[in-house]
Amino acid sequence: MDQLSRPAAVLNNRRRRPAAGANMLSFGELKLNPVALTVDDGTSTYSVSAERGKSGKVWLTCQCAASQAEGWCKHRLDLLSFRYEAVRKADPETRRAFEQIVSGTPLREAGLDADRAMAAFDECLRLFDERRPAPVVGPNLGKFTDLVSDLAACSSELEDALGTLRRLLERT
Repeated sequence: MDQLSRPAAVLNNRRRRPAAGANMLSFGELKLNPVALTVDDGTSTYSVSAERGKSGKVWLTCQCAASQAEGWCKHRLDLLSFRYEAVRKADPETRRAFEQIVSGTPLREAGLDADRAMAAFDECLRLFDERRPAPVVGPNLGKFTDLVSDLAACSSELEDALGTLRRLLERT
């Protein structure tokens, strides 16, 4: 399999990003802090709040069950990636304030890393399902091994990225 068509190559750009703090406004420059946004995932509506402390620590909370159980949720990940499709009743000023709170912070970078890792994992899984040879013996064994290896690498990257995100989302 060509190295460039392997899904693990998607993760290579994950490390190429500006250092945290590069675009962070100072605490005094924040117009609104904290900010509350309402997200609607089609079945329920939740409140997500963002607040930055003087040290640069961001507290981003969501009341959904996934957030409580897993320590992260798709709502917060979407917001850290500045995807507002599920946000209801937020004016441009509130969205700008949210972006000012999280931009340049380690939490935002961890959210982007988790989002990239999740996209890479989804692509690895799609390619695995699409290209998995049958039977898995003989000349197909190498192709199958490459696909399994890529899926394992993507899974490991996703686990690491979500672990970092969870640690930064802790309320302490």
